[in-house]
Amino acid sequence: MANFPSLKLIDVCKVPPSPAAAAPSSLPLTFFDVLWLRVHPIQRLFFYEFSSNEISFYDIIVPKLKSSLSLTLCHYLPLAGNLIWPSQSDTPVIEFVNGDGVSMTVAESDDDFYHLSGNGFRKVSKFHPLVPQLSTSHDRAAIVAIQVTKFQNKGFSIGITNHHAILDGRSSTSFIKSWAQICIEESFIPTPKQMPLYDRSVINDPKDLAKIYAKAWKDVEGPNNKSLNLKFPQTKHDLVRSTLEFTHQNIQKLKEWILNKKIKNENFDSSSHISSFAIATAYLCVCTAKLEGLKEGKLWFGFAADARTRLKPQVPLNYFGNCLVAGFVVNERFELLSENGIIFACDEISKTIRNLDDGPLNGCENWGMMSQEMTNDYSKLQINSIAGSPRFGVYNVDFGFGKPKKVEIVSAESPYIFSLTDTRNSDAVMEIGIVMERDEMEAFVAIFNQGFESYFIDQSLG
Repeated sequence: MANFPSLKLIDVCKVPPSPAAAAPSSLPLTFFDVLWLRVHPIQRLFFYEFSSNEISFYDIIVPKLKSSLSLTLCHYLPLAGNLIWPSQSDTPVIEFVNGDGVSMTVAESDDDFYHLSGNGFRKVSKFHPLVPQLSTSHDRAAIVAIQVTKFQNKGFSIGITNHHAILDGRSSTSFIKSWAQICIEESFIPTPKQMPLYDRSVINDPKDLAKIYAKAWKDVEGPNNKSLNLKFPQTKHDLVRSTLEFTHQNIQKLKEWILNKKIKNENFDSSSHISSFAIATAYLCVCTAKLEGLKEGKLWFGFAADARTRLKPQVPLNYFGNCLVAGFVVNERFELLSENGIIFACDEISKTIRNLDDGPLNGCENWGMMSQEMTNDYSKLQINSIAGSPRFGVYNVDFGFGKPKKVEIVSAESPYIFSLTDTRNSDAVMEIGIVMERDEMEAFVAIFNQGFESYFIDQSLG
């Protein structure tokens, strides 16, 4: 791990599961997992404010986090292991052996806790020292790495980096919430529904998609390239991060505006349900189109959806691993820039969600090649997309020291990626994390805020 000017490394240790647990010591990857094999890892950062100066970071907080992590890994044994690709295997597997564990770094930062955990403009480079790197090589890759960082006497952060080929957002959030619960109450035992389900037979793969996707990876820089090294996008260091909110009032008023327009215009279908997700993401598409100012061409928008409830038969919600499908929406820019732009976007997003409900695996034969091409050159992926979900409830992750002051998806570090989370603010539905160059960010924030006003004025005029 690189040293940073504002960071002082205190300790790097390996936390093993203790006591030994009854869980598989080897776990195969499904096609949902192999899809993400060399994609950059997911990095989340939780900021916690010290509730009092009496709680010692080194004597109480760090030991409790370590001991509870050790207990949690008994239920999540694969996280303590490594990803390998045996010579005789068509696909990679997770392997756990005695002596394995999760790397935990303890550090101190002299950066401004309240600035970093705020909503304003913050340099993306300020967050890099706070999230750990995964140990990866040609033939082995760690699954999870953790870093706990103290900020003077203001608070601390927990940075969690996880391999995307092992965990999706639901699985990683379940692990973090179990860890937090055990940190509060070490005798806590997850219920059967909370316990991770490792049964790979619940994922049907009659087309041998796992082998097809694995071959797509092996053919890159091959032949038979079984490298487990990850591919990272090129990042600009002059980008800034900001957080915006969709309030309950804004979502409701946008919904009313859309429904009123649909009722008055017979060309629009007013019968279908409009979700908060569809309204929020449609609004972001319109704001993006306005920012870019292009009157011709198409604006692409993509999002991941949990397939657990969409597959037939359904996959239990506590299934451990990836179970994501992707939806892609294409909007004409001139339509997005028109008076009814949010309606066009909302209808297309809602239709894509319904299509995923009806046929979540449509086109799945091509996903492996698409993922491999995207990872080979991230810059070619000019698609606006979403990371995270407000449904994960990350602001409820309390390790016994209070709920998070702020949660950031650090790996969402591109002007094309909006990160969505729930929020601490009871007046808001969700937070939107945005990364752009400063000038673009200022323009986008203005468009975002002014857009609401124009819809609301239009509504008040009837």
